[in-house]
Amino acid sequence: MLWACGVSVAFVVFCGTPQNLGRRSGATQGPEVAKQTGVTGMYGSFAQPEVKGWCPGLFAPMEAADGWLVRVRPRLGRLEAAQAFLLADVAQQQGNGRIGLTNRASLQLRGFGAAAARRFPDIAVAAGLGLSDAGMERRQAMLVSPLAGDDPACAPDTHACAEALRNALIGAAALSALPGKFGFAVDGGGLYASGLLQADITVRAMEGGQWSVICSALCTQPAPYAVAVRQAVGLAEAFVTSHQSARPQRDPGVGERLFHILGLQGHTAPMRAGPELGGYSLVGSLGHGLVALSVPLGCMTAAMLRDCAQVAATQGDGILRLTPWHSIVLGGMTQVPVVAGMITDPASALLRTWACSGAGACAQAVGETEGLARNLAPLLPHGGTLHVSGCRKGCAYPAAADFTVVAGAQGYGFVRNATASGRVESLFANEQAVYKAFESFKHEGAVDAGL
Repeated sequence: MLWACGVSVAFVVFCGTPQNLGRRSGATQGPEVAKQTGVTGMYGSFAQPEVKGWCPGLFAPMEAADGWLVRVRPRLGRLEAAQAFLLADVAQQQGNGRIGLTNRASLQLRGFGAAAARRFPDIAVAAGLGLSDAGMERRQAMLVSPLAGDDPACAPDTHACAEALRNALIGAAALSALPGKFGFAVDGGGLYASGLLQADITVRAMEGGQWSVICSALCTQPAPYAVAVRQAVGLAEAFVTSHQSARPQRDPGVGERLFHILGLQGHTAPMRAGPELGGYSLVGSLGHGLVALSVPLGCMTAAMLRDCAQVAATQGDGILRLTPWHSIVLGGMTQVPVVAGMITDPASALLRTWACSGAGACAQAVGETEGLARNLAPLLPHGGTLHVSGCRKGCAYPAAADFTVVAGAQGYGFVRNATASGRVESLFANEQAVYKAFESFKHEGAVDAGL
């Protein structure tokens, strides 16, 4: 039996037969198996972590295990080289030098002291990286097609639509009551295919220069973007005034209720098929002078950001375009640059690997993640996806991965074709046991790997 992702029969044997890792019955592994692989007894339940339900922002830093983290959302996802140099210096001098590129195209600087975290908003605002009014700053958060204005296949008025939505959100004071994770997006399609941007309310380009608003599974009739922007804000205001208990992205019924409140006629939103791995698969040369550099596991050092800024300033157009797929796109390039630590090879297994910051950085994580993910990535079968999570929340990759390794008090659990909160099929005592099992599969075919 072959998996849909193209994983080989040998790996299915590794995961699914009664004598190996993928034992579905949940029965206790025998002592000889435990001795060879580090698989312990019953797989048991892993503790569910606390879900805070909010996102840090410029004026709302968050305390983590490695200090305070601060987040900056560059306007429309674009960072000038000078701003990138500044952030790299601040991260190095006031934080621990670790910078995360989030799935909301934000930069998250880690390891700040409390006083430095309090000072950071003033630094960011002075550099043009935020608004001085905390409410307005919070409301302007939105995703925009990263290549708008650069990719000929992206709707030509994407930036104009995004600016109109941004201004409308800034001016709608009532939307400060939206949940912290409530998101907007302006999707112009193109190389980053239409439908890849995910949000609670999306303004999406349609045929003929028209735009529609998508909320849950419903879509408005195509109209000029000015009309779509008004509808998007109206839906958000209806969400606030009707006191919905769930966001549209989480509950399809919410979209129907909001459409009804506004008296909007909706139809089923069109499905837009993008690349198999979404924006993650777009690295290296994209054409039109664009080069995408992927940030491994979504985390880079201050030196890596500084190097990207240097390339942008000396070889490109001076702009770093941040994507929600852990990559930075540089424009005006004549060749693919070499930036230490960044990925430019579309075949790299790290593009199909996700990991959170893990223990030592997150209070809820109970195991090391990043190093384990880097070690396991080369052992992945072709096309397979891997998620290594420090707890059951699975923040780094909320979707289902082919293989998920999740840390718990008892060791590392193995979950197949599910999220980090899925059913644990096998349990490993430590990182070495996880690696040994994956390595045995890779080198011995897993048909008879002693598991």
